Amino acid sequence: MTSDISSEIQGAGPQDPPDAGRGGVRGGVRSPWATFWVLALIEFITVLDTSIVNVALPSIQHDLGFSATGLAWVVDAFLLAYAGSLLLAGRATDFVGRRRLFVTGVAVFTLASLLCAAATEDWHLVTGRVVQGLGAAMVVPAALALITDIFPEGAERNKAIGIFSGMGGFAAAAGVLFGGLLTAAAWQWAFLINVPIGLGVFIASFRMLPRTHQQASGGIDVTGALSLSLGLVVLIYAVIRGQVQGWGSAATLAQFAAAVVLLGVFVIRQRTAEDPLVPRMLLARRNIVVGNAAIAIVGALMFATFFVITLYMQKVRGYGPLLTGLTYLPIPIATFTGTQLAPRLLRFGPHNSMAIGLLLQAAGLAWWAALIGGDAQLVTGFLAPTVVWGLGVGIAIVSAFVTCTMGLDGPIAGAASGLATMSQQVGGAVGLALLAALAESHTHTLLGRSPAPAAEEALAAGYGWALWVAVALAVAGVLLTRLLNFGPPPQQADQGAAQEGSAA
Repeated sequence: MTSDISSEIQGAGPQDPPDAGRGGVRGGVRSPWATFWVLALIEFITVLDTSIVNVALPSIQHDLGFSATGLAWVVDAFLLAYAGSLLLAGRATDFVGRRRLFVTGVAVFTLASLLCAAATEDWHLVTGRVVQGLGAAMVVPAALALITDIFPEGAERNKAIGIFSGMGGFAAAAGVLFGGLLTAAAWQWAFLINVPIGLGVFIASFRMLPRTHQQASGGIDVTGALSLSLGLVVLIYAVIRGQVQGWGSAATLAQFAAAVVLLGVFVIRQRTAEDPLVPRMLLARRNIVVGNAAIAIVGALMFATFFVITLYMQKVRGYGPLLTGLTYLPIPIATFTGTQLAPRLLRFGPHNSMAIGLLLQAAGLAWWAALIGGDAQLVTGFLAPTVVWGLGVGIAIVSAFVTCTMGLDGPIAGAASGLATMSQQVGGAVGLALLAALAESHTHTLLGRSPAPAAEEALAAGYGWALWVAVALAVAGVLLTRLLNFGPPPQQADQGAAQEGSAA
């Protein structure tokens, strides 16, 4: 289970120091933290881009002539390609090499961003978003696997994974701020901002990242990869389109049935394949299985709440994109603070720190849901509860990623990181679609009453209903963490056994 990083580094000349290729030089020794920030930067912009695009949607619709339903594909196309390819890409890191897949993903994502900015037709943009999703799917699990390579098991790795995973929550919130500023100039800047950053990361990768070679034996389970990817795509599509087509419609039911069949084929294949896409040793670990279920809940809460916040600010409070972005500012600060607190809380166990993060989210969401409305005080009725929620997001997401990758090295690290990221994205997609549908349904019910409330009041009540469901989801996540059980790290356990043997 342990891996020797020196075996991953190839081509170092006699004059190279032992850690050549790992990062900037510090006193003659390469610093892994310099390498880490190259990896973290690309994670930041992949999530930032998604959040910025949400703010730019009205401008994109005006310029490219999207229909109301067609506009959703600007977001959905990226999400479907990303979530559907994550696990395959995570497994591929163990065969083609972490750096090779990371660099390829950065190049694909950067070129796709340029294609999106140059779009003159609606299908141009949707195509570019699909390619962006594929590039992001290659980048994220490769980056997480590289982190497990350059940091040994322990506090430093937990800190690195904490900062990296916390980038997602911070970038999602910061994207609304940047989206308001950039969209004020032109919607194309939502994509052009990725190009210089992507080029910089692409160039730096060749010097900063370790040169890895193929680690895993055997081959990639193509049947499992196709059944999983297609199953997830159909599932997410059914959830996304269910609120448009109708949850009980023949089309929606057929899509859910197809997803169940495809995912069932994947499960059977993983039990019989010689080289399964998800290594069986991962599925044999309760902490991995439960941890991925927990990270799906964390993703659902994060994606759905950001969605509600954006709509609440613009549709209930009547703020424009720029003012919405500026009002958002305390939330990414709180989220980043949570990611910095998480490594300290991890000493009490990832399951306990995750529970703390989820409880903070539940408290913040309940506080906001109780006071939500267009006439609520901005500070006490919105900013204060969302800051509490953001703090919980930072703690929970870091703890969840540590849980899903703890103790894993070598060939299975890529598969584990891909599985964790996929769980978060799939949970986010399903959670967002379901809570959005609940909010819309409750709003329509209120507007259908006689006398009907004002539109803003009905919208606020619908969002409040969705938030209460999110509170229940967060509490369920807390209960799920009680199923996690972390003993001492393997090294400590071995040392303890040796000491007992010596004493005997």
